[in-house]
Amino acid sequence: MSRRNLKIALVMLTIGASIFIGGTRNIHSMSPEIDGPKQTLSTPIIIDHKGKAAKLDRAPVVFDHDTHTKVLLKDNPDNCALCHVLKEKDPSFGMSEVRVFKFPKKAVDMNDKAAIMYGYHNECISCHKKMRSEGKKGGPEIGMCGKCHNRKAKPRKISWSWKPIFNYKDHAKHVETVNKLQDPTSFNTAGNVPVEGTLKETNKNCMICHHVYDEKLKKLYYKNDTENECSACHKSISQKGVRSIAEVSHAACIGCHMKVAEIISKDPNALFQNDKSKAQKKKAGPTDCKGCHGEHKTIPLKEIAAIPRLERGQKDIMDLPALEKSETKSAPSSGSRMLAVPFNHKSHEPRVQFCNSCHHYSLEKCANCHTTTGDLAKGGGITYERAFHLATAKESCAGCHVTVMKTDKCAGCHQWIPAELPKSSCPVCHAGPSGGKLAELPHITLTTDKEKFPEKVVIKSLEKEFQPVDFAHSKIANKLNSISNDSTLASTFHATQGEMAICSGCHHRVKFSKNQPAKFPPCATCHSRAFDPRDPGRLGLLGAYHRQCIGCHEAMHGKPLALECVKCHAEKKGVKTDQLIPPLEVNGSHAGAPVHKGE
Repeated sequence: MSRRNLKIALVMLTIGASIFIGGTRNIHSMSPEIDGPKQTLSTPIIIDHKGKAAKLDRAPVVFDHDTHTKVLLKDNPDNCALCHVLKEKDPSFGMSEVRVFKFPKKAVDMNDKAAIMYGYHNECISCHKKMRSEGKKGGPEIGMCGKCHNRKAKPRKISWSWKPIFNYKDHAKHVETVNKLQDPTSFNTAGNVPVEGTLKETNKNCMICHHVYDEKLKKLYYKNDTENECSACHKSISQKGVRSIAEVSHAACIGCHMKVAEIISKDPNALFQNDKSKAQKKKAGPTDCKGCHGEHKTIPLKEIAAIPRLERGQKDIMDLPALEKSETKSAPSSGSRMLAVPFNHKSHEPRVQFCNSCHHYSLEKCANCHTTTGDLAKGGGITYERAFHLATAKESCAGCHVTVMKTDKCAGCHQWIPAELPKSSCPVCHAGPSGGKLAELPHITLTTDKEKFPEKVVIKSLEKEFQPVDFAHSKIANKLNSISNDSTLASTFHATQGEMAICSGCHHRVKFSKNQPAKFPPCATCHSRAFDPRDPGRLGLLGAYHRQCIGCHEAMHGKPLALECVKCHAEKKGVKTDQLIPPLEVNGSHAGAPVHKGE
């Protein structure tokens, strides 16, 4: 009897354990991000404040801010105040109030892990309780820890990026909107910022967002041509009375958007003075995370060129000096051995997404941060010379040029060229003082000598199996030359080599001159053997042709592609090409298989 009772007890214990584990699993439910297609989570905020403690007691909270915003702002656009302290006194700037969007509302010691925990629990859980008492859906309450602290969730840590948020297009859109406001200065993001000097017409409303801090007078002001990147002063963390870039951008941007939305909701006609369109009256900037931190597409260069130029007193052409190690503020250099680089600033502006594409954090001279010895604090240890010449860094001149060379129009030739600076490039840039003007380089014109530059080249390497290939030599060369002449970058660097710059894309390691009595040597001169064990890196003739031609087509997204053999090699009577070229099966169909007559 006791053995039977023991079995029953074991069964009941197993059932009870299953129920308990199932209930616990529900408490520690998966976050929406892990659930996948059932529920999509917008870009989350990871709450993992631990103060000075070594680690957290529970898993970080994956907080979906946009979902909360959507629910809370549904009834009242001012409901940001339900969670955040919206404004706070800031005597350090001589202002009565500034926008802060601080959470939690009550002051919390951010060095004390327990204080942080209670501060968040009091704000979040009390709101959840209130919503449930009103008959609405609410979040987890005390005891349901796993609903927020999901130990199984492995959220992707988001690195909030500032750079993609603003580009020339977004900036122009804001300038256009601000210039239509009835009272632009009332939207000033930093309170009443006085103007020093007389405003220029092109900068008449820039003080709404831009300002400079006067250390002596301890106040903000605006002056023409001092507009700078926000991150020039506002760093990743708050320091010495200067708020962090996250705090100040949220306060300025979201605060302005909220004010616009509030005015529109009351009287759309009271906002804009020069635009009465229905579409404009209803527009207000985003207040959710993904509205600013979402995906941002690259603007085509044609669109950037159509946007009015940002005037900040910059020169069209500026001569960048080559600094010497001896150059300091107290002991200026007597002159560098390298000539200065005439830089066409105006032509480069519409070739990037925004000023910070080159000026990373501040619109200053490059030498202010990148010194000759490499200032670790200001320039990240990157020297002045490397800032321009580091081919692996897309922010440098050389790195940007290498990136352009990888694009469709350039990669056909440049895919075989190492990503490094050839010595021939030095005098192209280091041309000496320009006097504010740059000489126009003449376009490259290919030779018309039919002996040296034939219209067509007949390739008979596979004439036993196929018809000879009629290679449209002149057509292809002229097309590449046209691409080169249409590109300012290409024509600048190709000019020193003349037409050899175009010819060397295919005819590598061969020097060409107009006094040359004969044609280029045939490819078989070097690529004669199928495989040479003494020189395994050198291809045979067939491999050289195919890698050169097909490689160029693939790099430039041209045709024909690999395995489309019969588009170059026409069939020969009496030869069955299907036995020579195996078809390639792609998605159930044969790509590149030879097409026979009669099919």
